[in-house]
Amino acid sequence: MPIYFVYCFPSMLGKPTFLSALMVRTLAALTLVPSDADICDITACDALRRMREEIAGGTLLDPGKPPVYEESQEDRINKIERRLRSVEQPLWRKNVEEDRWYRCCEGPCRCRPETFALSCWRQELDELPSSQYVPNDIRVIDLGINQITSLNRDAFKGLHRLVELDMFDNRIDFLPSVIFDNLDSLAHLRLHRNRLEDLHGKLFHKLANLETLDLSTNSIRRLAATLFRGTPRLVVLHLASNALEDLPESVFRGLVRLEELDLSSNVFLEFPIGIFKGLTNLKRLKLHDNRLKQLPPGVFSDLHFLDLLSLRRNRLTFIRPGLFDNQRYLTHLELTGNWISTLSGQEFLKLPSLRELHMGQNYLEYIPEGTFRESGQLEKLFLFSNNLVNLDSGTFTGLANLTVLLLNNNLLRLMSENIFEPLVSLKKLQVDSNKFQYLPTDCLEFVPNLLSLKLSKNPWHCDCAILYLATWLRANRRKVWDSSPTCRGPGDLGGRLVEEMTFDDLCDGQWASMVKLTPRVPIK
Repeated sequence: MPIYFVYCFPSMLGKPTFLSALMVRTLAALTLVPSDADICDITACDALRRMREEIAGGTLLDPGKPPVYEESQEDRINKIERRLRSVEQPLWRKNVEEDRWYRCCEGPCRCRPETFALSCWRQELDELPSSQYVPNDIRVIDLGINQITSLNRDAFKGLHRLVELDMFDNRIDFLPSVIFDNLDSLAHLRLHRNRLEDLHGKLFHKLANLETLDLSTNSIRRLAATLFRGTPRLVVLHLASNALEDLPESVFRGLVRLEELDLSSNVFLEFPIGIFKGLTNLKRLKLHDNRLKQLPPGVFSDLHFLDLLSLRRNRLTFIRPGLFDNQRYLTHLELTGNWISTLSGQEFLKLPSLRELHMGQNYLEYIPEGTFRESGQLEKLFLFSNNLVNLDSGTFTGLANLTVLLLNNNLLRLMSENIFEPLVSLKKLQVDSNKFQYLPTDCLEFVPNLLSLKLSKNPWHCDCAILYLATWLRANRRKVWDSSPTCRGPGDLGGRLVEEMTFDDLCDGQWASMVKLTPRVPIK
């Protein structure tokens, strides 16, 4: 049942009072209405105490119906407490006089008339300073890094020229639904690092010129479908590091100018198929650090100009066929830290602009030949920390512009002699922490531009088959950037540097005709 608090006109002492009343159905929003002063005989604190006593005693429940709550009684009480605190918050002084900027400089915050700015940054404020004069033509207000918990609904009333409002890193847990209604010119609103849990569905409805909205690092659990209906000019929207589990399918509808959307570090399990419908100008979409197990077909179909898509550290087990078919301009795709175990070879064929592909920390055992045959612009490929065992000769076909390849921390034992033949631009290669005992003869001759090679933590077996690698290492010491690899064995050779190995150390004369030796290896 809603609890109504009756707002009374200020008494002779200058303090408003509130009346707790017995009421109707579900415990919900605080309603403030004028009333006769003769019934205003208790304070807000008295009202809250009375309310708690009534709930504890069950007197607020309809005796004819069992209590059914979507929220706990404690949650509802907390919401009402927050609204009460908001009503009681002080206001600073709005000033329209000619000396308004002079008076502004007399307050505890720093005024900058030349930029029409007011900075209360890091002033240890727990509420708006009532002694602070605020000019009506102010354009920038910085309230960042304070201890403010709540704001009066009229805190920014009349500031029609305000363009930038920064309230990051406070303790704000409630915002009145009309607090931003007068900010016709507001373009940038930062509310990250606060304690917001719920946002009124019309909180931003009057912010027609808003371009940047940062709500990250709060405790927001849900978004109303209408929350962004009044912000058609929004370009950047950050909702990272909240407690969001799902979203209304139409919540972003109408944000045709949106270019960056950050939904990372929440607890999403899935998205509705039409969640990104109409976001035709979106360029950066961050969905990492969630719990996504799959993505519905066509979920990205409207994102024709997407440049960056981050899906790292989710729970994806496969990439649905056609998932990226409309992302011709995608340059960065991040899939690190998922549970992907197989590729069909078709996943990346419709991504001609792709430059970075992050597939590390998955469970890949095999990469089909031709997987990257249409990835001619790819420059960086990260395949570290998978379960790859061997690489076929056509694995990297099409990667003529690749400069960085990370294959470390796999289970690689074998690879084709010409595996690196397509990689004519390769500069950095990591194959450390695998199961290699040797490298195929001449395999590194296909990468003449190589500048950095990491080979450590492999069980190099120093017999005649290691001679090619030993010879290459002696000629290219500066390219081995971590440490020179050492022999695992056999016998007394264990622990010795691979580059020190010579034909005399490893091979009997009868082996000379059985290995591909270059002229640089002396045969005695």
